[in-house]
Amino acid sequence: MLQQGFERLVLLLFFLLPKIAIFSTHCRKEFMKKCQSCETELPFEAKFCFNCGAPQAEATLREPILFEPGTDLTQRIIDQFFPALRLRIKEEMAGSDYAQYAERVYESGFRDLLHRRAGTIADKIEQSHEEGLIDQQAIDYWIEKFNSELLDYFLIRHCQDLNPIALPEAILRYQDATWPGVHLFEMVLDYLDFAQEKEVVYTDFLIMPMEKLKNASKSFLFPAPKEKILLICDQSLFGSCKEGFALTERGLYWKAHLEKPQQVRFDNIMRVENSKEWITINGFFFNVNSRLNLKMMKLLKKIKQLQQSSL
Repeated sequence: MLQQGFERLVLLLFFLLPKIAIFSTHCRKEFMKKCQSCETELPFEAKFCFNCGAPQAEATLREPILFEPGTDLTQRIIDQFFPALRLRIKEEMAGSDYAQYAERVYESGFRDLLHRRAGTIADKIEQSHEEGLIDQQAIDYWIEKFNSELLDYFLIRHCQDLNPIALPEAILRYQDATWPGVHLFEMVLDYLDFAQEKEVVYTDFLIMPMEKLKNASKSFLFPAPKEKILLICDQSLFGSCKEGFALTERGLYWKAHLEKPQQVRFDNIMRVENSKEWITINGFFFNVNSRLNLKMMKLLKKIKQLQQSSL
């Protein structure tokens, strides 16, 4: 019996070791960073250098890529993907194992798409630079957009079985959208995907009870004259619509339980952050449920990105 167990272990290692070795070879660079003091290679998540003891700053989404003629711009763009993936998992998929996502890049064949897309954006940057049509701010925007959209594609098309919260595939339709050309109402519905939610949502205000509409207007929905309302979500305990949120063509209005009413205009979205079981929008508390919080965060970040593209 022991012999059989040993043979099974040998067989298992025979099949697994080549896979592990291949993954290790491909991913070694993405899992490593250099000490800011002595340049010793360290694991990406290291907080101290084991060589010199220097503390290491927490990794940020990316370092700005300065255009330098003669350098391999494609590879420099690719090098940012794995740190961006790690931080996206930390922000949107709390508790998930980053290593599983990193391995999926190679198992799914996504790595080839990553290299092709990086080559395309690098060519675009180099050509625009030669023609004098681009500055560093535009380069930063293009690369941030590249990372954001490619991460969405990867997580939705290749990682739904790993994601603790399923993301609607319909949001991929807006990767090449422009502002103000995008159909905002359709985009809002695609991102928030209310078919998967239990919240009470109104988009046709002719059938919305008048008393609820009045309550929302008195409690948190304060649009400008002629500002088009897209939807109202009732989050009140007894269905009075005195608490909830509304989206208009210009911004988001909301009121949480025991909180003051808040609003943010789409042209003034400064930061949207995930914080435990809620999100903050320009520093203000917003909470529906974990799924809608994530989808709202992604929607607002997408609107902010589209608005930046129009500048």
